Amino acid sequence: MNKYNFGPYCNMIEINNLDFLGYNEDQKKVLSLIKEAKKPRTKIKLCLMVAPSFVVDFDYKYFVQLMKNLGFDKVTELTFGAKIVNQNYHKFIKEHYSDYIRSGKKKDKNFQDKFIASVCPASVSLILHQHPELKKYLLPFVSPMVAMAKVVRKSFPFHTIVFLAPCGAKKVEAQGCTNNKGKKLIDACVTFSEMKQIVAKEKPSKYHCKHIFDSFNNSYTKIYPLSGGLSATLHYKGILDKKDMVACDGSKNLTKLFLKNPDKVFYDILFCKGGCIGGPGVATRTPISIRKQRVLRYKNVKNDHKTSSKQSTKDYTHSLDFSKHF
Repeated sequence: MNKYNFGPYCNMIEINNLDFLGYNEDQKKVLSLIKEAKKPRTKIKLCLMVAPSFVVDFDYKYFVQLMKNLGFDKVTELTFGAKIVNQNYHKFIKEHYSDYIRSGKKKDKNFQDKFIASVCPASVSLILHQHPELKKYLLPFVSPMVAMAKVVRKSFPFHTIVFLAPCGAKKVEAQGCTNNKGKKLIDACVTFSEMKQIVAKEKPSKYHCKHIFDSFNNSYTKIYPLSGGLSATLHYKGILDKKDMVACDGSKNLTKLFLKNPDKVFYDILFCKGGCIGGPGVATRTPISIRKQRVLRYKNVKNDHKTSSKQSTKDYTHSLDFSKHF
């Protein structure tokens, strides 16, 4: 999915630093934004939104400072966006399923007996194109990336947003990500491997410091990129039984999932093997088991972050719409 232009046969019409290094168009766009943000008296400020699987390719102890030295004014994790999605899923499943099953409410047109997670754009695409009969079961909410972009736009309205992703499918999703006025929410997107190239070429200073993310940190959703991570963080008790849920990863497995598990209520699906830690935009070639351990170790790290303790999720999300129609 990623295309790079290395070697002596790159575009020779205009030999500049970016072309010589073989950056692709997405990398060039990000580097152009960084260059503008570094100019004296510039009005451009950059915010980097980071998928929680970043720890498979980057050392969390240095990551925030590394990105800020590269040129980003703010760096925030996507874990808060995952929390927002979880809350919407929980409420929707309760209102459309468990209130009927557990409370004896008479079934009507609002009752639904199956729900499919819609956090992964590649999985959603698979449903829409290969299993259109299941479209009606996709949970009608945006992904954590889009939810987070809406929150960042509200909280940092004058910042340009760049997303750091584990796969190219998020690039496609980011391109079509707009607010209710049709304005783009995400200005640029690069994968982990593309950012590692940028870091290797641009050589921002790297030193040990307290890694402080700018607001929105939620440690319990750090495992979201793992297969089954959504189910594990959904706080499903009270709305679902464990036997009602199934988690599945890998495109080949997904095509057989619904035939093999027709009686499940909640389907937690991710397109790549192992989940987002196995995305094609990930640079490391270490086994999935090792990547999983990195995420689990990071989950236990206490992150400091710049958030007022007086602010709640509602303060950040008030007036924002996280619904989506497929």
